Amino acid sequence: MQIFNDEKKRIGTLMGVRNREITKTLDSGDKEITFEYPVRGEMADYLKEEYYIRTKDDEFVIKATETSGEYNKYTAVLNVEELEGQSFPYGFISHEQTIRACLEFAFEGTGWKVGNCTVTKKRTINKEESATAWDILQDCLKTYRCECSIDSINKQVNIYEQIGQDRGCYFVEGLNLRELTAQSDTYEFYTRIVPLGKDGITIEWLHGKEYLENYQYSKKIKTYTWKDERYTNTTSLMEDAAEKLEELSKPYKVYSADVADLAEANPEYKNILDYGIGDTVRMVSRSAGIREKQRIVKIVEYPESPEKNTVELSNTTKTFAEVQKTETELAKTEAIYIANSTTKKILTDYSTTQEIETKITASKEAIELSVSEKYQTIDAMGDYSTTSEMNAAIKLNADAIALEVSKKVGADEIISKINQSAESIDIEAGKINLNGIVTANQNFRILEDGSMQAKNGKFEGTITGSVIQTSETGKRAVIDTSSALKGYDGGQIYNILDMASEGNEIQMTMDAKNQLTIRTPKLAVINQSYGTESGQAKVTKTGDIRYVSGVTKNYNGCSEMWVNNVYCTLPVFLNVQYTSFSAMLGMLLTGETTTTNRV
Repeated sequence: MQIFNDEKKRIGTLMGVRNREITKTLDSGDKEITFEYPVRGEMADYLKEEYYIRTKDDEFVIKATETSGEYNKYTAVLNVEELEGQSFPYGFISHEQTIRACLEFAFEGTGWKVGNCTVTKKRTINKEESATAWDILQDCLKTYRCECSIDSINKQVNIYEQIGQDRGCYFVEGLNLRELTAQSDTYEFYTRIVPLGKDGITIEWLHGKEYLENYQYSKKIKTYTWKDERYTNTTSLMEDAAEKLEELSKPYKVYSADVADLAEANPEYKNILDYGIGDTVRMVSRSAGIREKQRIVKIVEYPESPEKNTVELSNTTKTFAEVQKTETELAKTEAIYIANSTTKKILTDYSTTQEIETKITASKEAIELSVSEKYQTIDAMGDYSTTSEMNAAIKLNADAIALEVSKKVGADEIISKINQSAESIDIEAGKINLNGIVTANQNFRILEDGSMQAKNGKFEGTITGSVIQTSETGKRAVIDTSSALKGYDGGQIYNILDMASEGNEIQMTMDAKNQLTIRTPKLAVINQSYGTESGQAKVTKTGDIRYVSGVTKNYNGCSEMWVNNVYCTLPVFLNVQYTSFSAMLGMLLTGETTTTNRV
């Protein structure tokens, strides 16, 4: 074992210890180590309270020293100081979150992290009183009904549905089981459970009945009403009630076994008699008439004398048995009749830590109410959400004044309401003025100039404005009051689709970088045309159009004569000059490129 001082500076290696004992518990993931060391030993002066002991697996903090004869006895606990030092003096709320999200929120700033995590269900953690991050971890293990392993050296907590496995290990009387003590009781025995969540929600609409039943041990009907106001999700309420009843509907059993760790003492037994915390082990005791499997919930190891090891086995963990009791502290009344209300660390879907501070001062002459809110951004908490409620009520009979304050902070609403007696003063949420920049869920913002920013939007009705554009700069499409859709690149216009150009008739113009312009029905102009990636556009010529541009007379071979009193030159020959041009009446998609003359 290594010794470190209270500043985490290594002092040296501790040699010559005796009676080293390591206790591991399943319900909390905690560990404790005790050992003895000579009073006059070389390192005795460095074994002080709040100094650190490090083994190959864990780091401990010395908490107690006991002097007895020539040896001192030292007790050290698992080093989770950063978690114990992370305090939430006014409470902690995580509403319908995964355990990973909840713990990452609680561990923020401690240097600890959540490693492996196989638990994906969502539950609510609501600590009304002051708590630490360590308290939050223990509450999570009970609420999510899961188990953890703690790596105190790398400061990591791994979360599992269940630790350990069934490796075929057995404790047999006469082999490795020296003594077995069994205890069972049905003090907390029920076959029917009526679960109630927040605001009295039940499972009836989901299950068809307001209760669940489990008669695995007895056909007796013993009803247990379980109320936990953390549950706002009916499915979660029913799932946890079913698992709770699974434990309640059979006798609670616990076994204390004095076991010789033959796997540690002799490598030959490593594969068949090795065990660890959480493992399922078969116990066989003829004298006690016991032959069954149970899980290891506690281990006391003696590294230097593994034959002295002891284990405790049970059909449930101790902490889960505690969870089976009604958590009355979660059913506290919502009305708070004190001057200073709670300020909690709340995990919300707005990626914030929300602090609510309420102060109410009441006297015969006046009532003063002040509410302040403070938000502090938490990074990487965007997918989290919570709902918290705070209600306050004051009645001053002397002047017959009733003041009620109700505040609900949730994933989609903020409601405020103040009522005052018969003449009444009502303040509704619609009367509240919001000044400055207003942000909702980091996706919608109202800026100080009255403009808004949003990631997505869906509108019903008519949207009216002066300019609509896909971007403020660069390549963009712009619709303005001229009824034209224009394509820009920077400050230069390239493409125009004119929906209603001026003139006697409605016209449309398309301009693709001066290559193609069509104006109908009055004019069609084609200058150059280039195709798309599927092919190029070829202008097809369908023929020539000719018109008379001039007429001249040809007098060759003519004679002058009188015709009915008219002197004429006959016969008359006329030369007619025609001008022709090619007509282009259609376009085909081809692999060619054609350049045409302007029409």
